[in-house]
Amino acid sequence: MNERVPACGSQDIMADWSPECEEQAKFVSVLLEPQRIKVLRLLRGGELCVCEIERSLGIAQNLVSHHLRVLREAGLVTARKEGQFVHYSRVEDRIHELTMTLDKLLSN
Repeated sequence: MNERVPACGSQDIMADWSPECEEQAKFVSVLLEPQRIKVLRLLRGGELCVCEIERSLGIAQNLVSHHLRVLREAGLVTARKEGQFVHYSRVEDRIHELTMTLDKLLSN
């Protein structure tokens, strides 16, 4: 008689949460920082150097570099060095993979 009745609408999220889901969640967590989304949106128009991204976002160069490093490590942007300048561009296949991963995580 002391059986616990689950709260209305509660579900066991861990029932279908796998190590693969954990990795996918880490991948999409790259987007938790709004500046990174802004960088990806800026790069929709094509390749930009760090100084152009810095001016567009209005944040310090070291913060832009940090966000670009995170995006590069996630495979969402690629860098090309030209003299003193580093130019960044989006990796469209990887961005598509990111959106599909987010959809999969939220729909399962």
